[in-house]
Amino acid sequence: MYSISSNLKWGYSLSMSYTLPTYKELILEYSEETATLWLSMKPKGRQCFTLTMLVEMLDVFHTIDQYGSLDPKKSNTIRYLVVQSAHPEIYNTGGDLQYFFDLVKQHDPKYMKEYGIICIDLIYWALTGGKRHITTISNVTGSALGGGFEAALACNYMIAEKQATFAFPESLFGFFPGMGGYDLLARFTGSNEAAKAFTTGKRYTAQELNQFGAVYTLAETGQGKQEVKNFIESREANQQTQWALQKIMQYNQTISYDALEYSIDLWVEAAMNLTERNLRMMKILVKRQLKKGTAKDSQLKLIKNKQSAQNTTIISNKTKVA
Repeated sequence: MYSISSNLKWGYSLSMSYTLPTYKELILEYSEETATLWLSMKPKGRQCFTLTMLVEMLDVFHTIDQYGSLDPKKSNTIRYLVVQSAHPEIYNTGGDLQYFFDLVKQHDPKYMKEYGIICIDLIYWALTGGKRHITTISNVTGSALGGGFEAALACNYMIAEKQATFAFPESLFGFFPGMGGYDLLARFTGSNEAAKAFTTGKRYTAQELNQFGAVYTLAETGQGKQEVKNFIESREANQQTQWALQKIMQYNQTISYDALEYSIDLWVEAAMNLTERNLRMMKILVKRQLKKGTAKDSQLKLIKNKQSAQNTTIISNKTKVA
């Protein structure tokens, strides 16, 4: 059992009739019309699953289990949970490699396993929808690596924009995706392809995963959120049938919690046996997790401004001609 901090500040969402907790590394929005909670990951310092963000996500899931809502005064008001990133180019780069590096250097399997247990608690909740059978949806617009790939696969449905990419890069430093990565992917690709992804770090495009069936809807760039809304609205049109189907699918999903826990035990053992060479490679990947995309974001903003200026000129010229 994990002790979750309860000193949360309560504030109003976009709908003034529904209150939401505020977190350090999560952004929450609620759509009353479709009973949808939009959860945006916004980790501080590193684009990965920091321990703070994991615990905050666990708090969200436990609260939904308890009330069917994040507002105790408004019970059973969430039917859909959408997990997305506040960073447009990075969904999530997976486990906190700096934290892993420090624990391996200290030879501390206890805290490594605690981190892993929190992760599989979240994975299993996403697979089953928790006690309230919430429909879980991942909205992926950028790169989903390692645990980020696992998290996207664990949701009942994945909507991905065409520029999104996916991979398990852990094999680059003698490690492996320990939160169910093989089983999660094998449901769609079969065992041989999942084994290849698991052992080689093969990178997939959203189009490739769409062909395998892992991506439910392939969206154009910038249209992921709208496709999620379209998906939810289509389900709401036949709510009772969809609700029954959802419960059946979640009940029959084949990945057990015991299997996830077994994988974590192997994962911790492998971590404690990483070599100095493995750790040097891990350190290189730590730097990649620090990427904020600020320089690239500035370049994109500049390009958009130039395009906007060009469009304005074109419109102005057309007006003159007219």
